[in-house]
Amino acid sequence: MEIKTIWYSNPNDFIREVITFWVKHNVSDIHVTPSESEVYIRFRIWGDLISLYSLPRALFNKFANAIKISSWMDMNKNNTTQDWKMLIFIEKWKEQVRVNVRVSTLPSLHWENIVMRILLADNNYLKIENLWYSEENEKKIREAVKLKDWLVLLCWWTWSWKTTTLYSLLNTFDIKKTAIFTLEDPVEYQIDGYTQTEIKNGKWLDEEDIFTFSEWLIWILRQDPDVIMIWEIRRKQEAYICLEAANTGHIVMWSIHSNNAISVITRLRQLGIESYLLAWGLKYIISQKLVKKLCSKCRKETTIEKYNLPLKFQKYANQWENKAYISNTLWCKSCINWYSWSVVVSEILENNDKFYEMLLLNESDINIKKELDSIWFIPFYIDAFNKSKKGLIDLDDALSLKY
Repeated sequence: MEIKTIWYSNPNDFIREVITFWVKHNVSDIHVTPSESEVYIRFRIWGDLISLYSLPRALFNKFANAIKISSWMDMNKNNTTQDWKMLIFIEKWKEQVRVNVRVSTLPSLHWENIVMRILLADNNYLKIENLWYSEENEKKIREAVKLKDWLVLLCWWTWSWKTTTLYSLLNTFDIKKTAIFTLEDPVEYQIDGYTQTEIKNGKWLDEEDIFTFSEWLIWILRQDPDVIMIWEIRRKQEAYICLEAANTGHIVMWSIHSNNAISVITRLRQLGIESYLLAWGLKYIISQKLVKKLCSKCRKETTIEKYNLPLKFQKYANQWENKAYISNTLWCKSCINWYSWSVVVSEILENNDKFYEMLLLNESDINIKKELDSIWFIPFYIDAFNKSKKGLIDLDDALSLKY
């Protein structure tokens, strides 16, 4: 794809052009990367980073300052990191929608690297049914609404829609009857009716008014919450407070970085959380990953030969359902690189009687997975395999997923 060099007199016009490109092509992140001679504008589309624009180096300062002003950053600081956000309105799907743009700056050898993450801010689009969960997994997720306490964990790496899924879960509750509190860094979706707090206090506050994560969480517990959503937990004290809250009549949801649902147990043990606390407080672990969605206009049907598949897929392949889909190599006017958005593939680990017993016995990840695979647990790569048979995911992409 040819890189287009951009010239402009008003940097805000170019910012608008960049955001408009997102409207058309479902960009998740925009990278503004300066080099010695020019500045590259790259877009994260369905997980891939694509270079489309470049700026002359002489225009970069105006562009960077315009972004900082719109994001309420200090435009006079270029030798330190800054992280804030801007809120804009654009037309998408023939209506005006709010868009949150998280902006992060990082000093580099050639001035500052800027990354903008784009999120729809409108509550109407944050729904479980919009996230491509399988029918079985969506049914399990909706069971969380019926809980009166317990902990729900959501895991995977960066850029897997964890926050979007957490908010979609929150939106299943009746806001008129449920006190929902969030603790985030920063608040990514602004939702009417939620009590939302930011760990990163505004720059207008004095040092003496800045509280730690644990202090914020304790104060939230004094506010009589029904549901608490935590952005991410990385320390023992924070995890312990959340488990205590889950054991005292609250639903607690938090995100954590981990490779899969089962390895979350090891991650929490490494933080110093005892297995008996996990057994008592943990109800669901949801692990999800984004996989590129096939374009419905140009995808190709292929035949599955069951015994040519890797062994772990064979028991999920039926001879009477021997078709799947792959991407087309021909040019298609309806998509870019034969894909058209992303699909969530997921696995959900539920704390049933058997899992509860294994936690109390402090069983290892390997033993837990071996036991769960023999009964009801469906790993995320099998969810991807099933979606390839429905034409959502490239079969080769599904088969390449590793646990």
